[in-house]
Amino acid sequence: MKIYTDTEFYKNQYLLGRAQKIQDADFPYWVMLASGEIRQLTFNRVEDLGEIPDEVRMCCCELAEKLYSVESVKDENGMVLQSYGNDGETGTYKTDDLSESGVQRSIVKIIRKWLVNTDLMYCGVV
Repeated sequence: MKIYTDTEFYKNQYLLGRAQKIQDADFPYWVMLASGEIRQLTFNRVEDLGEIPDEVRMCCCELAEKLYSVESVKDENGMVLQSYGNDGETGTYKTDDLSESGVQRSIVKIIRKWLVNTDLMYCGVV
């Protein structure tokens, strides 16, 4: 299984001097998950390419950041606390954007953003 980008590309080409959301030690895990999502929506076509295009690498970086940010805001029950009140211990949980279907929509949106103008997402017969 190919990993579609690396830490150097993430820092130098994708971030362009911005602060890292994903630390170096955690980056391989999140980029592996992102590569798997891209692999699924491109019908494994990236695996057949000799060199990974920059569009795929940029997509992988953005997707890794999205997956990391979704996971980092969840509590121990997998829910996102939107507000909390200490008068009676009340809390409101946000579930729409971070629900499984909401996250999946975000994943598809990011992959389409970067790869829609490539042949990688084409569903028909070549």
